[in-house]
Amino acid sequence: MKAAVGGAILSLLLIAGPALAAESASSGLKMDAATQARLGVTTQALQAVRRSASVSGFARVLDPGPLAQLDSDIAAAVATYEASRAEAARTRDLNAADQTVSKQAAEAAASQARQDAAKLALLRKRVGLEWSPALAALSDARRGKLVSDIAAGRASLVRIDSALGLSQMRGSAEIELSGGGRARAAILGPTRTGDPRLQSTGVLALVAGAQASQLGAGTVAPATIAAGGGGEGVMIPRAALLRTGGRTVVYVRKDATDFEQRAVPAGLSDPEGLFVTSGFRAGEVVVTTGAAQLFAAQTKPAGKDVD
Repeated sequence: MKAAVGGAILSLLLIAGPALAAESASSGLKMDAATQARLGVTTQALQAVRRSASVSGFARVLDPGPLAQLDSDIAAAVATYEASRAEAARTRDLNAADQTVSKQAAEAAASQARQDAAKLALLRKRVGLEWSPALAALSDARRGKLVSDIAAGRASLVRIDSALGLSQMRGSAEIELSGGGRARAAILGPTRTGDPRLQSTGVLALVAGAQASQLGAGTVAPATIAAGGGGEGVMIPRAALLRTGGRTVVYVRKDATDFEQRAVPAGLSDPEGLFVTSGFRAGEVVVTTGAAQLFAAQTKPAGKDVD
């Protein structure tokens, strides 16, 4: 299907013949109105918008039971491994000293210690795989204290999601409480599973203090996360964005027949497109349909037909 579409586009470009002529500047392209109409080129003027320096989403209080069970399993595995490691060392020393213990028994003890070490390592990895790398980075003691604080009502773990995706967010968030007021949540890091509805990766956050007791497992509440990059700018429509050569570009209409390929600076992703505060200004006209066709015309080798 893609090959057929590409062939149709290139055929139209060949039919255009001398109507297409690339300017000497690699970023410029000249195309007459008839060819634009034939290729279905449409445009849209950029509007000035103000983007809030925050992202709205929702917070869901997580059930701490699975984490508590995993933490308990890790504590038991640590005890088992320490015992088997000590037994392996004891039997190895006895075998080396006077062979009071057979070499086979010493090897069996060493094998058991390795198995117990592997089980412990897997349990610790599960913390990062099932919860967050941020929790996996905690020591056993710190994770155990966190579980104890949650059990005592002094802390709550929440997952925060947004349609914009939050995996790169850092800092803190504010959660609206059902009884009034707001609770501050410190963002720990990205979660390891995506939200089935939003198809996005959220962040794991921790609410500590008296407000944690108001957040029961399963509770859902509005949340706001501070985000950089707000201010005055323009929203470049998603349909105008073209990815090529490891960068994102758009085609800007300069006049009735002239177009400029322009690189898009880093911005904030939005369902409507990309919010940028530099590189573009309100009133400029960008191509929303036909950018790929313009790119094909611009990059076609001079004097050479493209099959």
